[in-house]
Amino acid sequence: MPDIFMDLLIKELNSVSSEVEGIENNLIGLDEAVDPLWIKVNASSGFMKTVAVDGGLQEVKLSNGYSLSMARAIAVNNMGVEPIRTVKVSLFPESSPGGILTMGVLEVNAALRAINEYDGLRFVLMDGSLFAKILEALHIILLGRNIGEIYAIPEAVNLINATSRLINEAVKRGIKLLFISKDNSLRVYKEYLILRRLSESKVTQLRELASEGLNYYSVTWSRVLRARFFKLMKNLGGSRESQLISMLLNQSVSDSIILLSSLRRVNLNHGIVKPMIISGGLSPRLSRLTESDLDSLIERRLNESLIMRGIKPSLDSSTLINLPQVALTYVAVSPNDSPILVELPVMDGGFLQRPKIRDPTNVSELIEVSGLIISDYVDPVRYNGLLTLAHVYANFTVSQLSEYMAILQSKLGLRFSRRLGLTIL
Repeated sequence: MPDIFMDLLIKELNSVSSEVEGIENNLIGLDEAVDPLWIKVNASSGFMKTVAVDGGLQEVKLSNGYSLSMARAIAVNNMGVEPIRTVKVSLFPESSPGGILTMGVLEVNAALRAINEYDGLRFVLMDGSLFAKILEALHIILLGRNIGEIYAIPEAVNLINATSRLINEAVKRGIKLLFISKDNSLRVYKEYLILRRLSESKVTQLRELASEGLNYYSVTWSRVLRARFFKLMKNLGGSRESQLISMLLNQSVSDSIILLSSLRRVNLNHGIVKPMIISGGLSPRLSRLTESDLDSLIERRLNESLIMRGIKPSLDSSTLINLPQVALTYVAVSPNDSPILVELPVMDGGFLQRPKIRDPTNVSELIEVSGLIISDYVDPVRYNGLLTLAHVYANFTVSQLSEYMAILQSKLGLRFSRRLGLTIL
């Protein structure tokens, strides 16, 4: 059937493209503020005795309103041994994040198996952001309100427990555990740079609010802080400080946009942004909880899962308390490509704690591994050989999805939604 919407789509795409260019060309000097944070790093030898882990997820809507989640993960290596594969098929309500959490659990379990089964392993490369995964799982366990989130509490608990085991096992065996993200939407450095600038304001109320904001991972995660900044923005009219607050609240402006703009100006081929150590500080209320308060909250939330789903997973408050903080940086691999986010767990502080005032710091391990990441980079698609291979294996292709659906329908008699059936046709 011919596409009768193409002309309209092109007009819309042109509009979106102009909007993106407008954001990139109006950074109010933030990109210049990043310039002093870059550290030049040279390429070094590539990763040896390394495992890379990635997962794939495909969800199809059934005619009964549920989603059939097909998750899988693979751990590939450069040691000449068989990869580790794992698959899980589940049913979730359509709005539930259970599928993506299940994929995360499979990835972590594949990495754990690799650590236990492969001798001489030195590095484990995990696709995605450690910080974002822990934050999302904790949000669902402790703060999630809608039915889909409550339904997914068991998967979120499984992910937290498995991640804790993986980190502890890697530390015990002296294996470097790195989380690498080619595409991400974190705004850690953006918020830091804006809040630092606003904390120097001559407006007392703004200066104090910005200084307070530096004590949280993200002011935009706090409904109270968002409202206070928004009110100040309105009062400040069209001033430069008002524009900075507008960018602070704008979720379209991420670290990657600011860092890439800075890279092009400083003419740096290879390097990293001075690392930062952050924690979750999910909300002002949660950061003030005692261990007893946390125990009570966890018990209440697990009981909600029991009522909703008939499953009460096991989660000890000590697991949450001992979750590590996260050290992160961005590695510049090419002046024409967005920097790569690299994270590793830091055992010196708890993830649930409010972060101390955020400032760039020295994390020697991140500086050391950045040379390896630069060495393995080929182009924007093949940013890391092993992770690219893991992604190719784990990702569902259109032909695979069609084949799986045919099997599910013919052998199991599952009925798919009308719209999905029309799409496949």
